[in-house]
Amino acid sequence: MMKKLTFSKGMMLLAGGIVMTSCMKTDVFEQNQANYAEQQKTEYKTNYVAKYGQPDANQSWDFAATSITAKTRAGETMTCTEYGNPAFFYTHVLHDRDQIKNQIASAEVKIWNPYLSVWLVPSVVHTTGQALKFGLSVYYDGKITDIAEGLKAKENDWGYNLDAVADFFTGVKFSKGCIVNTKSLTTAQNVFWAAYSYNSNRSEVEGQLANHKIATYKEIKVNSRTYWCFDCTGDGDYSNLICLAENADPLPNAKRYMVEDLGSKDDFDFNDIVFDVIDNNGSQKCIVRAMGGTLDFTLKIGNTEWTKSVDGAAAGYKVGTMYNTQGTIDREKVLAEFPVTGWNPNTNNISVKVKTSVSDNVIIEIPFPKQGEVPMIIAFPIVTDWQTERESLPDNWWVIPEVITDAE
Repeated sequence: MMKKLTFSKGMMLLAGGIVMTSCMKTDVFEQNQANYAEQQKTEYKTNYVAKYGQPDANQSWDFAATSITAKTRAGETMTCTEYGNPAFFYTHVLHDRDQIKNQIASAEVKIWNPYLSVWLVPSVVHTTGQALKFGLSVYYDGKITDIAEGLKAKENDWGYNLDAVADFFTGVKFSKGCIVNTKSLTTAQNVFWAAYSYNSNRSEVEGQLANHKIATYKEIKVNSRTYWCFDCTGDGDYSNLICLAENADPLPNAKRYMVEDLGSKDDFDFNDIVFDVIDNNGSQKCIVRAMGGTLDFTLKIGNTEWTKSVDGAAAGYKVGTMYNTQGTIDREKVLAEFPVTGWNPNTNNISVKVKTSVSDNVIIEIPFPKQGEVPMIIAFPIVTDWQTERESLPDNWWVIPEVITDAE
């Protein structure tokens, strides 16, 4: 006969106590997890403010976002979208300057096509003679639309050939780029692009703009970036005005996200994870370019996730190993490429979950920062270089130089 098991009232209370204690321990552990994550973020923010200062309340961390300025009236068929360029474009110029200078003379002369869509960022100006100002404009149906205007070149000097960034700003007074679309101007009258120079007032050349038509240009590639070179003085020297050019048809939505994973709270190289997200007519993909962190992480891009210890491990990557952030960096390196769905470039609906060194169960979630917050993720155009290990982003990357307004 099977003996019936019975429990005393005290035993029942003891069992209940064990369950309650277990729940309490779980709650305490989860609370400790949350406290640790917040502590890590707080320490990072304190160190960031000590180095760079408190961000302005209106500071956006999406430097790839456009700021649209209407430049045409209703019914016209040309568009020009302005970009307010952060100072990191100047950092590119300083990285590329020697190769730019050395390649121009031997670069092939190419035939100019006035009907195109392109993103242009003025990057270098140069004159062998007197100090001049340079401009780049589009003329059609009696209208002049300025792409770049009032770019100052010092006498006998290259606009980028200065080591101090502050001096560089004063040497080249420009701070914007434009996405220009002239593809639909094929039926407009007398369409041409013009690259020109002048001494004091732009009105000197307005009436003679046709004398400055762009018929040819030069193209050079430096560190995975493309530069277009224009002759503004008519003497066959294509170094007068050099623009960073991103040419696509159609133009995709593309951003490069750079991440600090809080593995070190006084490190601001933003190379722990570097990845590009590209939307080309609704077809979205992500390309992982660099992994400078040694912690496991999960990217979430729209509806898609990618984990280093799972997806990365399947491709041969180790969680504790850094990739493409030390020594010679390959700017075109594809560590991983995968399709993405649901990414919204306007809202930056991306985030990163990082497993800390304390425990795999202690996870820090890093969303894209709101305006005015201390950033752990920053978005840039995909031409942007990332830093090598322990090389913090320069202070001047947060500086927005003076904007030159277009001539009326």
